[in-house]
Amino acid sequence: MHPRPRSWPALDICWKCQWRLTPQHYRLGQSPVARYAITSAAGRRALHSSQLRFQSAVTISNTDTAFDPTALQMTPPIRIRKRLEQFQQELGGPDQETLKAFGNYPKDDGETINDVSVLNYCSKADEENREHQVEGEDDFDGDDLITIGLFLKPGDVVELSQPNREPVLGVFVQQLGMDSQFYSSNGRWCHSRLVDVSFAIPKAIDPMLVQPLVPYMPTDILTASSKGEVQVPRDIGAPVMQILAHIGEEAERIYRKNAPVLDTAYSLLADKSRTRMMNLKQISKALLGTHDQSWSPSPAALLAVRKSLHHNQFHFGSDKRSQRLTNVFAIRPTDDVAVIETVQDWIREYDEVQAAAISNHSHSLDKSTTGTRNVTQFLVKARRLIAISRRYRDPTFNVVGPLKSPKHAPDQAAPPRVTYGETFSSSDKQIITFLHAWVLQNQFGKMSSLHACCISLLRATGCYQGKTIRLPQDETAERISTMTGHLFLQEIGVLTPYEDRTIYDEQLMLPSVRLSRNLELLITKAELVRKSPDFHDSMAFLRHDWGSMTVYCIDDVGAKEIDDGVSIAKVPGKPDEYWVHVHVANPTAFFGKSHVLSGLAAHMTESVYTPQRAFPMLPKWASQNYFSLDRNRPVLTFSSRIDLAGNMLETKVQSGIIRNIVSITPSEVSEYLGEGNQVANETTMLVVGGEVPSPTAPRKRPELSPGDIQGLRDLYTAARVMWNRRKAAGGLKAFYGNASTVQVFENDGQAGLAWTPPSIDRFRLIQADPIIQFQGRSAKYMTEQEIDSSNITEELMLFAGQSAAAWCAERNIPAMYRGSVETPGVDDLTLEELQKQVVFPYLQKHGALSWTLGSRYSMALGKGIAHSSPLPHKIIGAKSYLKVTSPLRRFSDMIAHWQIEAALKYEARTKQKLNADIVSEILPFSKEQMQESIIALSPREKIISKTKADSVKFWTAQALMRAFYFKEAHLPDTMTVWIRDLKPESPTIPGLLSEYSIPIAMTRPEDGSEVKRGDKWEAKIGSIDVFYRIITMRPIRLLEREEE
Repeated sequence: MHPRPRSWPALDICWKCQWRLTPQHYRLGQSPVARYAITSAAGRRALHSSQLRFQSAVTISNTDTAFDPTALQMTPPIRIRKRLEQFQQELGGPDQETLKAFGNYPKDDGETINDVSVLNYCSKADEENREHQVEGEDDFDGDDLITIGLFLKPGDVVELSQPNREPVLGVFVQQLGMDSQFYSSNGRWCHSRLVDVSFAIPKAIDPMLVQPLVPYMPTDILTASSKGEVQVPRDIGAPVMQILAHIGEEAERIYRKNAPVLDTAYSLLADKSRTRMMNLKQISKALLGTHDQSWSPSPAALLAVRKSLHHNQFHFGSDKRSQRLTNVFAIRPTDDVAVIETVQDWIREYDEVQAAAISNHSHSLDKSTTGTRNVTQFLVKARRLIAISRRYRDPTFNVVGPLKSPKHAPDQAAPPRVTYGETFSSSDKQIITFLHAWVLQNQFGKMSSLHACCISLLRATGCYQGKTIRLPQDETAERISTMTGHLFLQEIGVLTPYEDRTIYDEQLMLPSVRLSRNLELLITKAELVRKSPDFHDSMAFLRHDWGSMTVYCIDDVGAKEIDDGVSIAKVPGKPDEYWVHVHVANPTAFFGKSHVLSGLAAHMTESVYTPQRAFPMLPKWASQNYFSLDRNRPVLTFSSRIDLAGNMLETKVQSGIIRNIVSITPSEVSEYLGEGNQVANETTMLVVGGEVPSPTAPRKRPELSPGDIQGLRDLYTAARVMWNRRKAAGGLKAFYGNASTVQVFENDGQAGLAWTPPSIDRFRLIQADPIIQFQGRSAKYMTEQEIDSSNITEELMLFAGQSAAAWCAERNIPAMYRGSVETPGVDDLTLEELQKQVVFPYLQKHGALSWTLGSRYSMALGKGIAHSSPLPHKIIGAKSYLKVTSPLRRFSDMIAHWQIEAALKYEARTKQKLNADIVSEILPFSKEQMQESIIALSPREKIISKTKADSVKFWTAQALMRAFYFKEAHLPDTMTVWIRDLKPESPTIPGLLSEYSIPIAMTRPEDGSEVKRGDKWEAKIGSIDVFYRIITMRPIRLLEREEE
């Protein structure tokens, strides 16, 4: 309430007049000047203080003269909206500190540029979701094996989402380094990683409408706030918002019209026991399509269907890493979904009973419900099993440790390697399946309700407080997460103590891990082919007999699939020229693309190799008995005539048969070439668990004739020539790419472990641990400028890929060509400018790139892509590249072989070179089919590549954990860390452990010392996280800093 002015003689005014004059109390209490006068020169603080001065200066005279309110002349009030508009125009807008994050913000030229959009904070689905990322998940923004649709284009409309919220639409504006910038339908900008964009509508909005938004986009995303005052003005963003609103409204209309079908999509599409794989268009046609086979869903219809799937996230699984490109969904079996939903209800019932007991309301709940009883019985059994496990193994914060010292006497026999205990009931198995989906397959994604149930269950055991498990120094005692679930499953005997969860990725669908309905059928049919093989050599009439020419198969001792060999011959009369031949296994000549083995290979995409086990793309009986290179085996040979400058003078591709092969290992090649000790001296070895067992059948080094040894020298010369050619073209050879290897042994002398699936039926106690041998090369530079004899095969295979690409490009043959594209906005210079002005001069002066420059150059080279037409591959320094040397291990190589063989048969029949642009019907894959194959295969290739790398990281972390925490091997007190990158928003800094070439994370110095890219720090191990494969180092002191 406002006080009555002292000048009001209360008794002189009747109640009626007082009532009429009440709305004027505000105006009578202060002068019009005090209320409305604002000086345009005043700043915000000055404005506030000036108002106070006005208010204190104005007083109402206390006089006895009768006051006549009707005689007061009032200035007509200004509407509040008009007043606010004047205020915004004169004094509004961001300050200079805020504008530092907006390098392109328009300067004030007298026009109204600060008409800030009204922000709607009701829906925040378009905000950054970095804080919601699963801890430890790696960014899936690698630099290889991505389709040509890698980058969005201005005007593409995308779906922006966050967990437990409805998605909103946004338009892609521009790429800023590794981040994409969008303008959302809520009228504000936001940014995200490309991997977080799950759906896009290409070319939905004219780029000319998007271009005016760019000045209002931040150039420094770390300091800019999406909730800040700098947003796109309403009049500029209105055309884009209208289009986004129209698309959204059309999708809503379609959803409402088809709600009965869309709301029951899962029950209509799901299978009872097997996972179904369908893409978004197939699902849309199944739900919305008519009998018209030509009907195709519109973008709005796809959005409507996606809304339905979003409402059933667990029922329709998807891989966020490739969802935008493939739009493939895994429709979970109804049996699996029923188990998850049932266990979730059980845990909720149990929690409600526990909560009621604490609040003294337990009388109101039935404690004998099925869910409460099942969970209680499971927890009692779990506590018993955990107690047994801890007699033999100490728990760390996310995995169990190695077996404790044996308790048996020296003269007693060792206990059995595996013993079994209590069985699990039917309800126990369902709870274990629930946790299995959470821990190993990450099926719950960002569904917080399911995560909460799992955490509640683990907390109820009472076994995972800080005093009961070993915690790193920076961990809190009460933290329970997915990695605690992993530890729990190990302690109740479901998982092995050394379980590598990388192979359980749901998208891999490995035969021994997860079966789909299609894979099960393929495996069954493949077994029928095994009993009666139907192989026929379709290229027999064209095969060239290589006779006595020595073919060197350079591979490791344990290699089972030998799919390439090399040979070399000098060109008669030209001492500076060679014919280099790469002979490749040729399974595609014996079966076509519709064969059951082709279907199995397409499903697998690649062989998956991990230190503990191999998952071959083709069945072993087929690859080893029929197609792996050996004497008198068929091959497809890629030949190139080169000179000592590395020029490719001529190329040939021909079917053939090899007779004379030499199987030799890379280390044996180094010994023959006099580099054995040099390579060994650069290697650091770490072994835990005992001595590496000797091979059951020791290998004897092959005896080479002087001519064969000279052939190796010539191959080494050719390899160095090829590398120098790639290097001159700007190719990069990162040191840490293949700098470490891991082998795992049981006791039979053979690397690898027997398959030990999760024990769902009963408690399992494993009383042995594998021997782990880690070998790493000491890191000196980020990039390598010279090669040694261990790189011979690598260089020759790369050259064969270039030769195959050139041959196919001459004939316009569509294939899965590999190339690279520059990432927009990562450097101020173009790639060519960076090479000429910085990189090449630096190499000429210093001989090797610094870590800072190497990192900058690596980013500038861009990302690898796959496309149906040839394009430059600047990362490896090639004009074009096509993978053709591993058809037993990579399905894309099989596709290339089918295309090439069709061209060879056509040219043999017609005696003329093929032009596939004119004669395309003879090829097994058209250009359109090739693009579809690329979109399907590329994401899986990338997942497999990451799985293999992560598995090596896991076993490396296992070895270091056993050495560091349990003293199974000696480690230096301190080691050297190279700083690879800087992430200001992260508490740790990516680095490389120099002694072992292992990626690590270094904490920031406690004294606040500055850390720069390329620094060399002395550091000690802080913690080893086996679950997330992270080795954390703590800095001690700066050893060396690169010059600017």
